[in-house]
Amino acid sequence: MTLLVEAPPGYEPERRYVLDVVLGDRLGLDWTLRVAERRDVRISRADDPGGPCVRLPDVLFATPREDWLTPASMPAVRMRDGLPVLYGSDTATPEPTALDVDVLGSVFFMLTRYEELVVPDRDRYGRFPAAASVAVRERFLGVPVVDAWIERLWDALRRAWPRLRRREEAFEILLSHDVDDPLSTLAHDPRDVARNFAGDLVRRRDPRLAARRARAVLLRDRGRDPHNTFDFLMDTSERHGLRSAFYFLAYRGERVHEGGYLFEDPWVRSLVGRVGRRGHEIGLHPSFCTYQDAARTQEEYARLLRVAGAEDVRQEAWGGRQHYLRWTNPATWRNWEAAGLSYDSTLAYAEAIGFRTGTCHAYRVFDLEERRALRLRERPFQVMDVTLLSTLALTPEAARAAVLDIAAQCRRYRGSLGILWHNNTLLRTDGEKRWYSELIAAVAGSAV
Repeated sequence: MTLLVEAPPGYEPERRYVLDVVLGDRLGLDWTLRVAERRDVRISRADDPGGPCVRLPDVLFATPREDWLTPASMPAVRMRDGLPVLYGSDTATPEPTALDVDVLGSVFFMLTRYEELVVPDRDRYGRFPAAASVAVRERFLGVPVVDAWIERLWDALRRAWPRLRRREEAFEILLSHDVDDPLSTLAHDPRDVARNFAGDLVRRRDPRLAARRARAVLLRDRGRDPHNTFDFLMDTSERHGLRSAFYFLAYRGERVHEGGYLFEDPWVRSLVGRVGRRGHEIGLHPSFCTYQDAARTQEEYARLLRVAGAEDVRQEAWGGRQHYLRWTNPATWRNWEAAGLSYDSTLAYAEAIGFRTGTCHAYRVFDLEERRALRLRERPFQVMDVTLLSTLALTPEAARAAVLDIAAQCRRYRGSLGILWHNNTLLRTDGEKRWYSELIAAVAGSAV
């Protein structure tokens, strides 16, 4: 069955993109668009256009061209039936197949990160801050609202055509590890080593960790290096049938925040091969300044491919995440597409956990400036270790509860829980490793 979507004129590339994502990619339905002189969006069967239909308000795409991507087009959010309405009708409708939410416009707003081209706020790293987002201001960052709106649309479609069937989806866990610093002794000067050693004794109060670090330095025993947690991470993933993704910095710089290790170092190269041979994923962690630099992104990706190829690592898809989560709309997506990468997984907030894009499903992205869909996909990512236990300073119990809340939302909407856990920050002690193992066991248990 093919659905006929009748919509008002204007914004046709944007309409086609969001229809393809919602009806095609997510629900697995065939559709065709017909431009019509009307004020709402009407969905019917193409072979029975006068029969049952579903109607949606058309609000975002009714924006005058001069107001597009300006504050005048930002939503006035209100809650209705427990869900935020970004764009929609002023009043609820009693008709079971007529929605009061502009599902298509609202989904488009969240997936394309529309607000990040409108709101000028940036933090000291040039990132869009969580506090400036509609989701944080209106307190729905912890809910995948895009997925909730799509379910509302699906319910209406099923009421119109009870025998309609959708694409099957399933909950999954995506574990990833940004390799900012593979070894505490690799490319570190004596002052760095001494500072870390003092931190083991004074701040962390862990003499066993200090002894391990001393052994790694004095005896060049890299197996004892506190940052060398790669086998532990892979063992933990494999215990639950999961595949980890390790994103490597392929650039070494002298400035603060640049890559601190040589990607071509023999030990790092051997690590890339070992990860690949165990069936886990190798990916790119583009360096600090690349998020607005297409040439550097392409150069670093080429270095990644050369080293991976030399280690006989072969993958169907290559992706990764920007260093420091630096991302700008739409330049960073455009850079990744031009370089030939398949997916990005940068879009979470450094200072909050939750659904920055409003969804726990991967999706094809859209360039708001060039008004075109890209081949690049955005992979879900909601939780980062440093955010939980450092930035938010949650207790271990509160951090676990917060992750399980996000996992429950992902499971409810049959999506992907994306967790970033660095190899070198919160896995240095036996207690930290035990806590991580128990957390992954808990979220993996929710996959059953």
